[in-house]
Amino acid sequence: MVVQPQSSIDPTRPLNLGLNDGTYMPQACVDALRRFTHRLSLRNYSSADNDALREAIARVDGVKPANIFLHNGSGPILKLVCPQLIRDRIKSSPSRVFKHLTSKNGFPIITPSFTYCKVPRKATEIGLKVHFLPVSPDDNFQLDMNLVDDTLKKGDGLVYIVNPNNPTGRVMISREQLIPLLERYPESRFWIDEAYVQYVDPATHRPVSDLVPRYPNLLVSRTFSFAYGLAAARIGYLLADSEFVRSLEKQLTDYRLGGLQEELAIAALEDPDHLGFLREECSRERQRLTESMARLAGVQVFPSDTNFVFARFTDQRLAEDLQKKLKAEGILIKTFEPILKLRYDAYFRVTLGTAAENEHFLDRFSAVLT
Repeated sequence: MVVQPQSSIDPTRPLNLGLNDGTYMPQACVDALRRFTHRLSLRNYSSADNDALREAIARVDGVKPANIFLHNGSGPILKLVCPQLIRDRIKSSPSRVFKHLTSKNGFPIITPSFTYCKVPRKATEIGLKVHFLPVSPDDNFQLDMNLVDDTLKKGDGLVYIVNPNNPTGRVMISREQLIPLLERYPESRFWIDEAYVQYVDPATHRPVSDLVPRYPNLLVSRTFSFAYGLAAARIGYLLADSEFVRSLEKQLTDYRLGGLQEELAIAALEDPDHLGFLREECSRERQRLTESMARLAGVQVFPSDTNFVFARFTDQRLAEDLQKKLKAEGILIKTFEPILKLRYDAYFRVTLGTAAENEHFLDRFSAVLT
């Protein structure tokens, strides 16, 4: 069973179709919330290390509890992991130290030119080079693995790939493509961000989380915010080599996740019906948005595997202008600021809502453009 959110449109609140909010929450989470509040468990601490949640994640993702680092959402994980990785990798090699001091290229970030913007921005803030791998709308933003290989031949680095990608919505790398890179470049680090992987049918794409125990140079991040509809609960986790997890744990105190967060996350993982329902609903609504938006002149919508669609203007219009017009209608969409020398002025992203919300968006989208 799945909890379907309120379908009516509240005119007093903006319809947020830009941030990646989850649309549906598992019924098991509602039941867990009722049980939790009924026994007044808010007065009790959770376990210091959230052992029950670690064990549940380990069963689902094919890892050991020692491979799991929990935190309040993916943002704090990002802020900890990037500096820790860079410190570890640069300090372990005199040649990398020299490169870092002379050119900031001791252990660069290697990532597609369309990606989750906080990673390259965080890298530049701490003085690192960012090597953008070009992806093109002409081939639906597919990543050329030869480019990854050629870049790593020049020197080790942190390869960051959101898979499926944010904001383009496409699966960027398969297990079969990743494993040879992991084995060929053991001194590099490969961070596969699987924040949206639950939206993809596992029959067409297998997640890579279970590879973490085999490859110490692989990191995989996940979140409960999107597919499980628990954005307000703030639960994220990283899967990594147990020694690296311990280095992160030393920087923080215990009791990061409360008992309510833990029970909601466990219930979400153990709900047998939710993800199948979610994929079916998203596939239907994604197709509806894609087809309806693409009917308008000058709008190109790209294929997506996630809970959002990625589009651009092909006729010199600016996404920022569309954003302003829709905001006046009470609708918020996502546009993209420049990163280094890259600009994304024509591009915008629309996150799926309920059927009623999507219908409302399409009506106003058509109105402001025509």
